[in-house]
Amino acid sequence: MEPEAKSCKLQNFYDAQSCALSIICILIGAVVCFYGYRFFKFMLFLAGFLVAFVFTYLLCSAHLTNELSGNALKYKEQVFLGISIGVGLLAGLFTMCLYYVGLFLLGATMGWFVGMACLPVMYNHSEYMADHNWLPNLILTTFAVALGILIICIQKVVIIISTSFLGAFLLVNGLDYYLENSKVLNYSLNILHGQYDKSFWPHCWYPWVMLCLIPALFIAGMVVQSCKTGKGSDHRQAFTRTRSHFTMMGTQMQDFGDEQPIVTEYE
Repeated sequence: MEPEAKSCKLQNFYDAQSCALSIICILIGAVVCFYGYRFFKFMLFLAGFLVAFVFTYLLCSAHLTNELSGNALKYKEQVFLGISIGVGLLAGLFTMCLYYVGLFLLGATMGWFVGMACLPVMYNHSEYMADHNWLPNLILTTFAVALGILIICIQKVVIIISTSFLGAFLLVNGLDYYLENSKVLNYSLNILHGQYDKSFWPHCWYPWVMLCLIPALFIAGMVVQSCKTGKGSDHRQAFTRTRSHFTMMGTQMQDFGDEQPIVTEYE
């Protein structure tokens, strides 16, 4: 790749909404990358939130744009963002309570982002994938389903792998917004939308360095979690305590129900 002088000049434009989202990605990514297994229930919440947030935002963008008017149309991005956050919060609470559903979504989320990180690497086939839009979506779906099933079969190891990669991906993409307005992420999204233009292709060394940071942080996160933050912890303990609590409450209520009523006879 020969870098072009004009494309290598940083000409970034920032807005308050994207800056806030990038800061949140950086903070959450750092915590998830190095403390993901320790905060397992939060990870289940985050997986449900991310899946619901993304799909709700995409559905709103595709079907609600023509239904808006006036100020709602002017601030449609904020409207879609608010709706997506609300649905994401409900989905996050749902997956946090349902163990295996949340576990599958955690693995599937990691698999989807693995596919997203692989799309820029396959830049030689970008035009073909944009013309055959089913192919990149099939790649991402295959990664998601495979890792969703794998995390149920091999839980602790894959949870550490998933949280390390997910945290690294979020952190790097948050940083990439400030460096190049998320050029690598936008490149992958354009391929998924069937849009290919050589101007979207990263020509400079900046985006490739950011892309290489993902495996570096991924490995660092796995080492830290395996040797320090996740050592001696069991992700099933929180659910065991919750089940024991409700079982004890149910037993007490059953015992209370089995008691004979007090009958007072009046002569």
